[in-house]
Amino acid sequence: MQSTENQSFYCSDPAHFSRSSPLDFQTVVLSVLQLFKEYADSDTEDVLSKLGKQEVAGSAFSQARNNIEWQFFSDLFAISSEDYDRFTTARWKGYSVFGGDGSMLNLPASKQIRGYFGVQTNSLKTSLARILLVYDVLTGLTLQARLGRMSTGESGLLDDCLLEIPPRPDDLLMLDRNFGNFHIAHKMTCEGRPFCIQTSTGISNFAKAVMADSRMDFITEWAPSRSERETAKTSETIRVRVTKAVLDSGETELLVNSLLDMESIKTEDLVELYGMRWGVKEGIKNLKPKIKGEQFGCRKPQGIYQEFYAHILAMNLVALAGIAATEQIEKKSRTRKKKRKLTYKYNWKNAFLQLRKRIVELFSRESVEKILETLVNKIARKLVAVKNGKEILEKGSRKTGKDQPIL
Repeated sequence: MQSTENQSFYCSDPAHFSRSSPLDFQTVVLSVLQLFKEYADSDTEDVLSKLGKQEVAGSAFSQARNNIEWQFFSDLFAISSEDYDRFTTARWKGYSVFGGDGSMLNLPASKQIRGYFGVQTNSLKTSLARILLVYDVLTGLTLQARLGRMSTGESGLLDDCLLEIPPRPDDLLMLDRNFGNFHIAHKMTCEGRPFCIQTSTGISNFAKAVMADSRMDFITEWAPSRSERETAKTSETIRVRVTKAVLDSGETELLVNSLLDMESIKTEDLVELYGMRWGVKEGIKNLKPKIKGEQFGCRKPQGIYQEFYAHILAMNLVALAGIAATEQIEKKSRTRKKKRKLTYKYNWKNAFLQLRKRIVELFSRESVEKILETLVNKIARKLVAVKNGKEILEKGSRKTGKDQPIL
């Protein structure tokens, strides 16, 4: 961030930033990284105050941020996830489990944003963007994230993400029914990428045929239809496992997967795996309602990309601090004389708030060990109870609804 080489590489006009200006490269970056959750001007003033710099006009900040390419924030996020295997200690049947899923973001109403992202068909003013996350459901780390126009399909965003995630035999990718087609399954098979894809039961001839089969869990050949051959650009068949997961509601979900060892991974295991797909939904919920990922402090497409990747970086920093906090929580749980009836985990929203308070210090100090220690301790003190993978109550909460810390 303080590197002159980075400033030259990521700035459209490196001469714009000077040491004498309060809005140097580092200050502008930190203002974006702290995220705009109040008013953009007051959030920027807060960063300037923490750095001991004088206030500036909001228009000056807008001009300064436009000189920083949004790829700086994308690359900064990439650094936070590139060594994910160092942190993925949690495994399912020996696999790291990744979920891929898409969503949409509401964007600010401005002429430039409408011109770039387009508008909704039922509105001349409202713009949306399509996003996709590849998310480690066991650790909360986002491995890859993409944002694009609504005209960009989820499959295209997924393909782009997977270019940055090398196939590994112990990395399992879960996808929902939006990706339940031959093209995706064939691509995963050819790349040697383990997968489990929820598939609509009545759309393709293959799905109709396997649903008509009386067997609940079996291995078969998936031969592409004429249209699937055109999309996948191949006529070869792929060998897949078909599992019919019967839910508590009585509904049957069709899972097409590459987990062919039926002795090691049984039907009930795949039903459990199906339930884990909600992890990536939780990640999108963290982004949108919990940290208000649709609350932007800009009115230009460049700023949308900057802030999107700043939000994803914040999510990963929470996940990394949360891994350390979880170790503390589990250690205390093991040493408790009176065992708890429920399992507890750290409160994600509190963790984000604690991180945001310290984001400027984390990225501006040479020594951050003490800051990180305080952050992890703060996160580990506030817990939520979990049952069957779902939060059910917050320990220490009172009837007033206010959060209470764990002492």
